[in-house]
Amino acid sequence: MDTIWDVVVIGSGLGGLSSALSLSEKGQKVLVLEKGTSPGGCASSFKKNGYVFESGATTLVGFEPGLPLHTLSKEFQIQFPLFSLNRSMVVHMNGKTIERFQDHTQWIGEAKRVFGGGLRMDVFWKLCFFLSDSLWNLSARYKFFPFTNFLDVWKSILSFRPLDLIVLIFSFISLKTTLKCLGLTKNKEWIRFLEEQLLITNQTASVKVPLIFASAGLTYPQLQNYVVKGGMVSLAETILQKIETNGGKILYQQEVTHLNKIPNSNGKKGTIWELHTKHRKHSQFRARLVVSNLPIWNLTEITEDLPKLKKITKKFEKGIWGAFTMGIVIQTNPKEEWTKSECLHHQIHLKNGLPFGGGNSIFISLSHPEDLIRSPNGIRILSLSTHIENPETWVRDVFYQEKKRKIESILIQTLETTFPWFQRETILFKHSATPVTWKTWIGRKFGRVGGIPSSYFLNPFRMLSNRSEEPNLLLTGDTVYPGQGIPAVVLGGLHAVEQFFERKRG
Repeated sequence: MDTIWDVVVIGSGLGGLSSALSLSEKGQKVLVLEKGTSPGGCASSFKKNGYVFESGATTLVGFEPGLPLHTLSKEFQIQFPLFSLNRSMVVHMNGKTIERFQDHTQWIGEAKRVFGGGLRMDVFWKLCFFLSDSLWNLSARYKFFPFTNFLDVWKSILSFRPLDLIVLIFSFISLKTTLKCLGLTKNKEWIRFLEEQLLITNQTASVKVPLIFASAGLTYPQLQNYVVKGGMVSLAETILQKIETNGGKILYQQEVTHLNKIPNSNGKKGTIWELHTKHRKHSQFRARLVVSNLPIWNLTEITEDLPKLKKITKKFEKGIWGAFTMGIVIQTNPKEEWTKSECLHHQIHLKNGLPFGGGNSIFISLSHPEDLIRSPNGIRILSLSTHIENPETWVRDVFYQEKKRKIESILIQTLETTFPWFQRETILFKHSATPVTWKTWIGRKFGRVGGIPSSYFLNPFRMLSNRSEEPNLLLTGDTVYPGQGIPAVVLGGLHAVEQFFERKRG
């Protein structure tokens, strides 16, 4: 209790860990408080029955030069245990198989083969590729966005390039408007394809989303995709090892229940943050700077010192998705060709949406055949995820187990009808998780996952800053700028630290 840390980071999601790493590299004494028993937050893994399961189906990108995870690796000299993938994703839709080729030309050809559109389809995707690349480039340079004062604007002007103006223009134009202008709105199958792709990356099925956000989400599969050896938790553990090498520390089973400002006891100017947790022995901590990796609706419930953020948070209380996830272990024959050639990521469109608020598609990830940390040779793990609307309606009542079994049954049946290599007789073990599980496991209110849908923001200027109304409290994670996705939360975590030290210098 007598120790005053330079920094306490609440939550060990990848946004919080990125901030913690940057701060520890700057000589700050950093403590990370984690509710669970392993790092990573939503992008983590867990062990059950001897197998390593992912928290849900997921893709991993962002290691190309100029992208956030490459910056993290290069700047802090970190080597992540990765498998590089030759295939990004396959979409199964109305009996059609759609290959999301990484190569731009191949993908445009595939899109025209399935959905038509001719030259208009060429224009659409080339525009998306340009805007996505430009957005990542711009996001890396504009470290003080969203603007909170004139100084932020001035620094951004100094980083301005002529092509940024094009990005700015398309920040105010929706995907829907773009499709109308190109005459690409009549094919309902095409529109549904876009909606379900957006749901994976942008947490919205609305084509009203700004084109700049949609472009980044829709072109995700065209970036180089990776799988982390040992599961997604290895990503967090690798960052954490570097933090600990720098003198930082993490404490598990430390759910923060209260955060408040107190006067500086040694008579110096400024205030100190006091944090209380549920831990039986070590339950009080103090710090000069706090980095919150909590969703904004969780953060505003544990402190009274952020009245402005609390007021803003009320705007985002509706329309936030939850998830139903499932892990399935199957016995395979390693000599069969599919075990070597099958794409590791699939999206299956459903003719009828899942019951109890379930989504209209399933996202599936297969474990890598060479990842013997997750499972032994001849055994593969499938991770399934689908969105749940209004996750707050899921409670542990008398119907809870029945609802779980119903969705599990539909998911397994869908796998059987989609993949020739999947038979329920080969299942060795399975488990499922609902919004109730997510709430218990990582503590997110109502089990909400994935951040705030991009459709909430008519343009990027309306996004929530990494800086709070309190100078010594920073915000990271998928509910603040630049939003959801692993590359985005890493970028937000790094920028939050840059903004803090620039403010101190100013």
